[in-house]
Amino acid sequence: MNRIMDDDYMLSAHVRWATLLLIVLHAVDAKAQGHSAGQPFVIVRAGVNLVGNTYRVQETRAVPGVGASVGTFLSPRWAVELEGWVRSSNPDCCADGREMLVSLSFVRLYAREGLQPYALGGITMLHAHSNEMQVQVGVGVQAPVYRRLAVAVDLRGNGGGSTMIVRPAIAAIYYFR
Repeated sequence: MNRIMDDDYMLSAHVRWATLLLIVLHAVDAKAQGHSAGQPFVIVRAGVNLVGNTYRVQETRAVPGVGASVGTFLSPRWAVELEGWVRSSNPDCCADGREMLVSLSFVRLYAREGLQPYALGGITMLHAHSNEMQVQVGVGVQAPVYRRLAVAVDLRGNGGGSTMIVRPAIAAIYYFR
């Protein structure tokens, strides 16, 4: 009898979450997320740093990181973004101490409203024991939550040699106009 009640409770919990998700998605005016040239935005994100080389993934540990970005749209589908990212150490090796990445990237949105997949590319300056110029590439998707607010999930990679550090992250985006 308890098993049947537990299964019914789990089913009703799943139905409630699915219903809530549908209500939230339908309550959002997706057209309100269309972007125009000159529209500024800020982003806060949190994630981890992983070594991207497949032969070394098992040898390294994930390192947490946080970041923030400011940017502006150049057109409805193109934006420029200045990002700062801090991680507690280098996931690639034994170097201890905080590292900071400062990146300038161009972002290409592939949809103007609703779910918006995107790709980005740019340059990064790694500030650690020594400074190093790197490239940054990434892909992600952002989804509107409210008129000026969106959430995003992305995967960014930074590298300047034989090792690429990948950064899966979640983000909150605020659009000013």
